[in-house]
This record gives sequence, C-alpha cells and structure tokens, in this order.
Amino acid sequence: MKKLIKLLQTPYPALCKRWKTVVVPSLIVFLIIYLLQPFGISRMETGKLSVLLGYAVVSSAALGIMVYLLPWLFPAYHKEQNWTVGKELLHTLIVCLLIGLFNWLYTAWVFGLSPDWRLLGISMVWVLLLAPFPIVFFIMWNRNLVLARNLREATELNACLKHPGRAAVVAEKRGTAAGSSHLVFAGTTKEVLEMEAADFLFAEAEGNYVKITCRPAGQHNVPESGSVEREVRKTLRITMKQMEQAVEGCPFIVRCHRAFLVNIGKVTDVSGNSQGYRLRLEGCRDEVPVSRAYAKQVKTMIEKVMNA
Repeated sequence: MKKLIKLLQTPYPALCKRWKTVVVPSLIVFLIIYLLQPFGISRMETGKLSVLLGYAVVSSAALGIMVYLLPWLFPAYHKEQNWTVGKELLHTLIVCLLIGLFNWLYTAWVFGLSPDWRLLGISMVWVLLLAPFPIVFFIMWNRNLVLARNLREATELNACLKHPGRAAVVAEKRGTAAGSSHLVFAGTTKEVLEMEAADFLFAEAEGNYVKITCRPAGQHNVPESGSVEREVRKTLRITMKQMEQAVEGCPFIVRCHRAFLVNIGKVTDVSGNSQGYRLRLEGCRDEVPVSRAYAKQVKTMIEKVMNA
C-alpha cells in the first residue's frame, strides 16, 4: 500500500499543448466511431457525417471543461508543481465519465430516444471500450513532448556549461560573494556545520533531517582525478527553510527541487527526462534532480551566470 501511495504521489509532467489535448483525442474519437459506427449509426442513410462530427464536438466539450474550465476555477489544485500520477489518473477517469454522460445526452437527442439508465449504460460501455486508445496515445504523446522539450533545454544548458569562459565567470561570481562565502548550518540541535560556500555541492532533505554533501575543505579547485576524497556527507537535524536562510547570501546556491539545494557553480552536465532535469556535479558521484517546478529557475540561473 505504501508503494502504491508513493507511486500516486510521484510528479507527472503537465500538459505541454493544452489545445492539442482537446483536439487530438477528439479526432481519435471521431475516427474510432467512424470505423465502428455504434449507437445504430451504421443504419443511418443520411446525415451520418454530421452525427459523427457531433460526437467529436461532444468529446471536445468534455475535454475543454477538464483542460480549461476546471484549472481556471481551481488554479491551486492544478498547479504544475503539484501535479502527480494520482491526479492524472483521477483527471482521466473524470474525463471518461464526462464523455460518457455527454454522449448519452447527445445520443438521446440525435436519435429521439429517452435518456434512461439503459442508454446511459450503453454509452459508458462504449467509453470503456474506446477510451484506452486515445488515453494511451495521449499519455505517450504528452510524455514525448515534455521529454523532447527537456532534452532540448538540457542541450542548451550543456552548451552554456561547456563555454570556454565559464570557469572565469563562475570564479568572478564567487569573488563578488566573498563577504558571505562562509556558510554556517545550525539546526534544531547544538550541532553546527561550517564550510566555505565554494565547497558546498548539494543538500537533500530526508524527513526531519538534511543530508549535506560537500567537497573536503580547500579541495574545491583540485582536479577531480587528483583529489584524495571526492566528497563528504554530513546529516543535520535542520529544515530546508533554515537551509535556504543559511545560503541566501550565495546566489549560486539555489533550490532545484522540493527536497534539494544545489550549487549551480559546480554543475558540469545536465541531462533531461520527462519530469525535468538531472544535474551532474564536479567531483560528485550522485546526480541531483531538478523538478519541473524549479526547472525554469535553474535554467535561468545557469544562463545568467554566463550572460551577466
């Protein structure tokens, strides 16, 4: 059960092209109904095309409610950074129910039938039989759109990171923050961790604790191949809010995920996936995730370092 709950709470990529989310599935519904011709459409001699187009319009109306109206009415619930697999499944289920209800009313109106429970049952059965095709197509299509966008942006970021003058620019930025380059992390206990900002790699929240990963003191400029110890990890009982307050004087240390802080100056490579980016850091074995809620901020910061 815990694994299922964790899966449902996993971030899901938000819609890239909302209008296509309305149009494309409706066209698929039109083609499927055109081929199968349910609800007695196959026996129609005239007006068949207009009736079939009507089903596509009905599907578009149901999708439009979910894609445009509900996010407008409940913006907080539909925030991109809060969208999960569970919400996407619920969203898909409601869409199917709406299309079934709209088809029920539309069928009754077109054929002059009574909108009774039997007709409703038939409409729902047809939705259950036909819905998997557009749903699977849409999920794969949306995933590929998001993946393509993130891969493209990751490529652009890597171009910035590999710019010949990047090292000098990052060094200059660190120099401007010299007055606040010494970090002090003090949590809810008496334990205190101090380090130079240039040694900080990333921090990861784990329940009531934060695991801080940094380079050994004074080794942030040592080539990776020549460093005796690649990284040091220290766990403190501290909140992410306290962590952010401790690094607020260092513009190159930013939030990249609800559970991660990262030193942008240490990023050497960016890879994209359907949920955002993953950052590879100088002299660090782990990759740091960038969620879609913070992807724009991280991208802006990397580009800002080069363009400033």
